[in-house]
Amino acid sequence: MTRAKLWTPTFILVVVLQFTLVIVNGSSTMALPAIKVGLGATNSNLQWFAALFALGFALVLVMSGRLGDLYGTKRLLLIGFAGLVLAMALEAISPSIYLLMAARLMQGIAGGLTAPQLSAMIQRTFDGHDRTRAFSVFLMVSAGGFMAGQLSAGALISADVFGLGWRWAFLPIVPIGFVLWFFAAKLLPQTPPGVAGRLDITGAAVLGVVSFLVMFPLIQGRNAGWPIWIFVMLACAIPVFAVFVTFERRIVATGGSPLIDPSLFKIPTFNAGNIITMMVGMLASAAPLYIILTIQIGFGRNALQAALLTCPMPFANMFGSLATAPLLRRFGRGAIAFGALFCGLSAVAILIAVHGATDSINPIVLVPGVVLLGFGLGISIASGIAIVLGDVPHANAGSAAGVQATGLQLSGAVGIAIYGIAFYGAIGATENLSGYLAGMRWVMWISIGLALVQVALMYRLPKHRLGAQEDIPLGDPELLVFPDFHGD
Repeated sequence: MTRAKLWTPTFILVVVLQFTLVIVNGSSTMALPAIKVGLGATNSNLQWFAALFALGFALVLVMSGRLGDLYGTKRLLLIGFAGLVLAMALEAISPSIYLLMAARLMQGIAGGLTAPQLSAMIQRTFDGHDRTRAFSVFLMVSAGGFMAGQLSAGALISADVFGLGWRWAFLPIVPIGFVLWFFAAKLLPQTPPGVAGRLDITGAAVLGVVSFLVMFPLIQGRNAGWPIWIFVMLACAIPVFAVFVTFERRIVATGGSPLIDPSLFKIPTFNAGNIITMMVGMLASAAPLYIILTIQIGFGRNALQAALLTCPMPFANMFGSLATAPLLRRFGRGAIAFGALFCGLSAVAILIAVHGATDSINPIVLVPGVVLLGFGLGISIASGIAIVLGDVPHANAGSAAGVQATGLQLSGAVGIAIYGIAFYGAIGATENLSGYLAGMRWVMWISIGLALVQVALMYRLPKHRLGAQEDIPLGDPELLVFPDFHGD
């Protein structure tokens, strides 16, 4: 396949769709402080808004691959992207924080339907190293899209054009998305339906209940004063999860296609690697979020200034992902330690930068830590994907990748809740700079703890180094792309 063939209309359109998909989350994060003021949202509301995307995304992610096989990749892509545009329109006109959160959940579900179809389009168009090169371009575009979302939303929200404030984080996507949907309908090749088993909708619903039983107490408990019923609700997640596991085993026993195949957890590498992945997911979703909130609310900087200070993160993430293959070939499982090391150094750099800080501190001192965090997460995500899938039989590769992707997203939602307990607990009722700096210190210490857990778990992984000709999957800065989600 020649270099010219890479840039076909199909590939260009898929890349542009991915760019738009990633813009959405880059812009949404920058809008949180303005949403708090504009809609009178509470801190718990902001946590829910941030977590609901990952929750909705995760709960449909595994099924969306099978839906694409059952009904055709193009059809599912068009349905998902249409849902995304509709969700953005609802967010842009939301009169209350509760409608905004409902639209945010819809956005996550639509994103979970769309993202696997985009990667599947590339998976089915390219082979071998051409596929790796195509995904590398895909990765770079994703990094650019996230940064573009941060900067464009930051600029428009700060300028408060027509007095629309935070709504500018969502409005521009609506007409652009409509035009892109039209071109996708006309230009993308038809993908005939394939063979797929029955959808495990019941399993997804039960897993959603488990997620709610964990997240609701963690997010609402502090505001409710930690009454007994909060702990009862949290404890109920255990038996409900046991029901989920029993149900999945029953599906396997009857020859069905479970949402999560329990037999995968008999593979030691898969077990330890997924726990590491969950640690990474918690850190990746929560730490950047609370850094941005500290810059905007604590330091009193506007959305554009916050975007400028944090926009190096997605590109550092991209370079971390691209550096992972050499690390895996040289150090094997030690690549996990490199990712954890850079994430830990990021936290240390931020702790040193704000040590003894007063109201006169400039938030630019956070930038080195932000860059280190992006780079470390790039290594952690890419190496985790490669190692976890390394010992999985080829026949189960798609299911295993789906389990890992789902765990990464769900752990991100839970991480936002867990970090939030410490972050908002340190802030209390003051909400001044000293309170936010205290909250961010807790965020950094939790991040260091998660990095240490990753290193400890690394020793449960087998010693293995990639061969010279082996490729690794690429994970994008927004954790939305898992190229090995579909088979050939």
